[in-house]
Amino acid sequence: MSGLLTTEASELGSLVKEYALSRARVKQIILVIGISATLASFCWLPAIFEPNDSLTTRIGISIVRLFVASPVFVGVYQLFRLSGVSLSLYTNGLIYRRRGKEYMTTWNEIDSYLCENAVRITKQNGQVIEFGPSLEGLDEVAQEIQAQTLQRRLPQMKAALQNGSSVQFNGLKPFEHRLPGKALNHFSYASSGFSVDAQGLTDLDGGNRIAWRDVVDYGITQEKMGRWPVDVFFIQADQIRLQTRLGLLSNAYILLAPCAEMTHLETPLYQTECGDGYPDERNPQRQQRHKSRRGYR
Repeated sequence: MSGLLTTEASELGSLVKEYALSRARVKQIILVIGISATLASFCWLPAIFEPNDSLTTRIGISIVRLFVASPVFVGVYQLFRLSGVSLSLYTNGLIYRRRGKEYMTTWNEIDSYLCENAVRITKQNGQVIEFGPSLEGLDEVAQEIQAQTLQRRLPQMKAALQNGSSVQFNGLKPFEHRLPGKALNHFSYASSGFSVDAQGLTDLDGGNRIAWRDVVDYGITQEKMGRWPVDVFFIQADQIRLQTRLGLLSNAYILLAPCAEMTHLETPLYQTECGDGYPDERNPQRQQRHKSRRGYR
């Protein structure tokens, strides 16, 4: 058992369900490896039938061989990374396994959670647990994590606001340390998140602030990131609109609770890729994805 474990297994309660490595994902990787290896083999034919080519020609062909064969190396590395992937869901938490290591958490230890194409859990001690579509039943696991953390974190947030404290909802900026990071983060609707208190909400990037009494609209809408649509949380006042990508905002579903309570603007729930959220009511395509009307209060 890995030294990364900080929780006793006995605290997790009884086993609910086991989730294994996605066979479809493995087949996809193997298919890419096979196609790439076949194409790369054809690149060796000139070397066999034209051994007297010039040095420049041979260098050019070698570069092409490496380029065509690169998916083979990437695929093999992916299979190595996915070795031993599984997840055990318990009544009080979960255990995620990969490459002989185990990552364990109880629901009470989770500080924040976000989900887009993958699930990212940050524990109160700072440890991060991540798993993605290589795991079968990812959506089911993500919805359970969301429900359990919502049940625990929402009352804590409400108590903090009532006591005059602020609560931060941090955003993940995947291109923060890359060039040109600022432009890429803007393009992908990524931000540093928001600070929320009993009077309003403040953008952690620019310091722009919207008071609850000034909110005219909020919710989740769909924006285009190039060709691809992404879910974006927004909150709107007369002169200011703050927004960030839903899947990159920690505890985004919890942030929707004070929006509803402080603004008295109600928005129905819809089913996202990783759980329930709030759509823009005026978008009929979002209404079609409506699944339930569970309240957060």
